Amino acid sequence: MRIDDLNRALTQETGKTEQTADKRALEKDSKAARGTDQAEVSQMAQALSTSDPQRLEQLRLAVQSGKYEVPAEAVAKAIINHHSRE
Repeated sequence: MRIDDLNRALTQETGKTEQTADKRALEKDSKAARGTDQAEVSQMAQALSTSDPQRLEQLRLAVQSGKYEVPAEAVAKAIINHHSRE
């Protein structure tokens, strides 16, 4: 195969990929416009949810007011602990 033929083949494949991406974007936009978006909560998320509505409200207000802070060290330790158990 000549280099020119190779470049032409690659260009055609790239064009097909771009067309597919454009088509998907249009489909996504049309679904959003029709209001057909859906969301599902996983079983894990449901299991992790708290059943204390007062605590949830307290957290919501803290986050909304910008006063909710999580120490970076605590987040780092939680991530490391989670992955070290796997």
